[in-house]
Amino acid sequence: MREFFRRFGPYFKDYVPRFVQAGIGAVLVAASTAAITYLIRDVLDKIFIAKDRHALVVLPIFVVSLYLIQSVGRYVQTYQLAWIGEDIVRRIRNRLLGHVLGLDLAFFFGFRGGELISRVTNDIARIRYAVSQSVSVMAREVLVVAGLIGVAIYQSPTLAFYGLVVLPAAAYPLLLIARRVKKLAHRSQEKDADITARLSEMFNSVEIIKAHHSEAFEMERFERDTLEFRRINMKGVRTRELTSPVMEFIGSIAVALVIWFGGRQVIEDQLTAGQFMSFAAALFMIYTPVKRMSVVYNGMFDAVAASERIFSLMERTPSITSGDRQLDGPVESVEFRDVGLSYQEVEALRGVSLRVEHGETVALVGDSGGGKTSLVNLVLRLYDPSSGQVLINGIDTRELDLLDLRSRIGIVTQRVYIFNDTVAANVAYGSEIDLGRVRGALERAGAWDFVSDLSGGVNAVLDEFGTNLSGGQRQRLAIARALYKNPDILILDEATSALDNRTEAAIQDALQSVIRDKITLIIAHRLSTVDLASRIVVLSGGRVVGVGSKQSLLEDCAEYRRLALREPPAGSPAGNHPSGIAGVGG
Repeated sequence: MREFFRRFGPYFKDYVPRFVQAGIGAVLVAASTAAITYLIRDVLDKIFIAKDRHALVVLPIFVVSLYLIQSVGRYVQTYQLAWIGEDIVRRIRNRLLGHVLGLDLAFFFGFRGGELISRVTNDIARIRYAVSQSVSVMAREVLVVAGLIGVAIYQSPTLAFYGLVVLPAAAYPLLLIARRVKKLAHRSQEKDADITARLSEMFNSVEIIKAHHSEAFEMERFERDTLEFRRINMKGVRTRELTSPVMEFIGSIAVALVIWFGGRQVIEDQLTAGQFMSFAAALFMIYTPVKRMSVVYNGMFDAVAASERIFSLMERTPSITSGDRQLDGPVESVEFRDVGLSYQEVEALRGVSLRVEHGETVALVGDSGGGKTSLVNLVLRLYDPSSGQVLINGIDTRELDLLDLRSRIGIVTQRVYIFNDTVAANVAYGSEIDLGRVRGALERAGAWDFVSDLSGGVNAVLDEFGTNLSGGQRQRLAIARALYKNPDILILDEATSALDNRTEAAIQDALQSVIRDKITLIIAHRLSTVDLASRIVVLSGGRVVGVGSKQSLLEDCAEYRRLALREPPAGSPAGNHPSGIAGVGG
C-alpha cells in the first residue's frame, strides 16, 4: 500500500488547492458528526428529563444546522476528491498509452493486443476508485472517527477504554483478509485480460471464424474463460465479505462491555442517562466508519494489484532510442554494412552488405524467411542490427532522430491498415490534411475514380479495417498514404498484390515518375512485380546470394533461376508474409 501512494504522490502535489477545499469539507463533516452525538446528551437531559422549554426550541435548530453543515462538507469533499481522482486517472492513462506506443516492436510481439487494451482500460478503471472514492472515504472517516472518539472520551474516559480497547483486536484478521484479497485481485485482473484478449482476437478474425463455421468452438473457449473469471471473483467476494462479520462481532463485544459497565454507572448515579446515551451514540457511530474504512482498505488492494500491472509496463524501457542528429537535405544513400540481425534465437540476417543510391529502385526477392522484411525493418529502425551498421547519408541510423528518420520513409505493406475515419484522414494519416495533396496522392495511386464515387468523396467515412472497400481499393489507399508523405525512401512490400493486372500496370506506370527522385525498396514475392527495379537483390537464408538485373541473374544466380521456374501465374499473391512489414524473417 505504501508503494501505491509513493507512485501516485507526485500527482497529488499538483492539486493542493482542491485538497485544501476537500480537507475543509472533511473537517466540517467530522466536526458536525461529533457535535450531533454530543447534543444527544442535552436533548435527553434538558428536554426529556429537565423539561427545559428553551432547549426544546433551540436544540432542534442546532440539529438541523449541524446536518446542513455535514451535508455541505460531504458534498464539497466528495466532489473535489472525485475531480482529483478522475484527472489523475486521465493523466495516467495518457502516460501509459504514450509510454507503450514508444516501446519497441518486439515488445508488442510479446504481448497480446487484448491484454494491452485491458491494462489501459480495465486496470486503469480499477485505480479510479482508489484515487477518487477510496481516498475520499478514508480521509473523511478518519476525521469522523477522531471526532467521535473525542466525544466518547469527554463523556466517560472509563467507558471509552472498555468500548475502544477491542478495536486493535480486529487488526490481525483484517490484515490476513487484505493479503488474500490482493492475491485474488491479481488473478482476477489476469483473467480479465485473458477475456479481453480473447474478444479482440475473435473480432479481428471474424472472417476465418465464419469461414470455418467455428462459432460454437469459440463460444466454448469464451465460456470457459468467463466461468473461471466468475470462480475467481466469487473467491474474492467470499474473502472481502468476511470484513463486515468480523467487525460486527468485535463491535458486539465492545457494545456488551459498554452496556454492562455503563449501566452500572447510571444505576449508581455516577453517570447521567444523557451522558450515557451521548457516549453510546458516539461509540456505535464509530464502528460504522471503522467498518467502512476496513471495507475500503480491502477494496483498495484491487487497485494496488492493478497499479502493479500498470507500472510494470511503465518501467519497461525501449531498446530502440532516438538519436539527436537530423539529416541535412534529402536522403542520398542507404547502406547496409556487414549487417547481422537476430530475433531472440532466430538469425534473420547474416553479413549483409548493400548500398542503394538516390534515384535507384532495388527489388528484394527470395523465399519467405529469406530476410527481405528484416532488411527494410532495419531502415525503419523497427529493430537495430545485432552486428554491423545501417547508414543513411553515411550516418549510423542509431544516431539519427527517430521522428526525422521515419518522416522521410513511406511504406506500403501487404497488410493494409484502414482507420474508421474519412478518406482524407486515412491518406494524410499522422499529418495535417491538405485536400489538394490528398487528391494528388489518390490520383497517382489510381484511387481517385472510386473515391470520387463515394458519398462524400474524400470526406466519406470508412468502416473499421476498410470493410466497405474491396481489397484492391484498400491497397490503393495505402499507396496514396505513402505518396502523400512525399518520402525520400519508399518501401513497397508487394504493394500491388491485391490489384488486377490492368490496375497494377497503371499504378506501376504512375510510380515510374514518382520514384525517380527517391530511394525505392520493393519486396517482391512474385517476380512479375520487379519490373520497376533497376537492380534485383536475391536473399536466401539471411544472406545476399545474388545482385544484378533480371537477365544477369537468370544467367549467374541459381537461386533466382529456381524462383523464376516456380513463378506463379500473374495476379496470384503467392508467398504473402502474414505479418507484413513487421514480420520476422520475411
